Amino acid sequence: MKSETYEELRERSYEYLTLNRFPGTKEHKEAKSIIKNLLREKGIPFVEENFLVKKRVPIGAYLKVNEHYIRAFPFVGSLSGTFEGYVKENFVEGDIALQEAKSINFELIKSKNVKAVVCYLNSLDHIFYGGVQEDLAIVSIKKSDLPKVKDFYAKLYVKSKEEVIRCSNILLELGKGPVVYLVAHMDTKPETYGAVDNGLASFILPYIYQELREDFRIPFRIRVLITDCEEVGLEGAKHHLSKVIKHAYYCLNLDGIGWSSPAIIYRDSDGYNDYELSEKFYRIAKQVGLEAQLKAVPSAKSDHIPFKKLGLKTLFLSSHPLPIRHTICDNYDAIDWQIARLWFVAILHFLKNLGRT
Repeated sequence: MKSETYEELRERSYEYLTLNRFPGTKEHKEAKSIIKNLLREKGIPFVEENFLVKKRVPIGAYLKVNEHYIRAFPFVGSLSGTFEGYVKENFVEGDIALQEAKSINFELIKSKNVKAVVCYLNSLDHIFYGGVQEDLAIVSIKKSDLPKVKDFYAKLYVKSKEEVIRCSNILLELGKGPVVYLVAHMDTKPETYGAVDNGLASFILPYIYQELREDFRIPFRIRVLITDCEEVGLEGAKHHLSKVIKHAYYCLNLDGIGWSSPAIIYRDSDGYNDYELSEKFYRIAKQVGLEAQLKAVPSAKSDHIPFKKLGLKTLFLSSHPLPIRHTICDNYDAIDWQIARLWFVAILHFLKNLGRT
């Protein structure tokens, strides 16, 4: 990576990475304009794929326990309403379930007919901004507030609103031949900046395109897809794939690069990603000095999964563990820029060597 490219990336990404990019917000629209203006400035042609999604958008929540009020925040998709009961880790029907935010047992919750969940992060004393597909009321609280609610009888007030959100993917193409997707989502959860998840990766894609264009000798068509609404159910990837996709073979997904624990996720919530792609990237990363670990993360979900379901060979590049994910701690200052630079170099090397034995 050229030093001037590196310095430009660090400087120009600041405005983008300090915006909350939750779909439908003013800052989300502003961030999209920053990306499109960057592409126009660099003379990179693009197509915008517009679509609509309907989601329950969180507004606010709190718990009332013995006349004390504890701040909470609903997950995207959470039901609205007022719920009451004992807040219990070992819950039964009629209770409010208490769960660790990154290991919510939805099957158990369904089996106990529980309608409301309070969760917290074990690793950080911050609210976790999550999402839920099930018809449940789920809120997050700080870990320090746990003693105020655990095993107490509480009233939980949750407010969300169903909205139709205008979204769009940004699509760039380079070269001819069988299609290789290079994918990164640009959106965030509410209230967060998502610098590592996934602002850096989405902002870096135009720079990767620019570098490849200078001396393009790859026997593939590189299709760069900056997706929207990944954080509300992989909606951007699903929309793109709702059209017939021909002659596509590989999907490389960047989601969560730039933290101090670079990882190649060889198994995720939808099973195994391509072994050969994972191994090849691991070797190239080693060569350029990126100490990425091969990791199985059965809870991980991201935009490559709809591609995998269609039969494409997938490579999932991320960081694990990433304790700051979906918290206010995931900000510009959290990025390890030396690791970000190594990711850039490794991805370029990998793409330039794709198709070679």
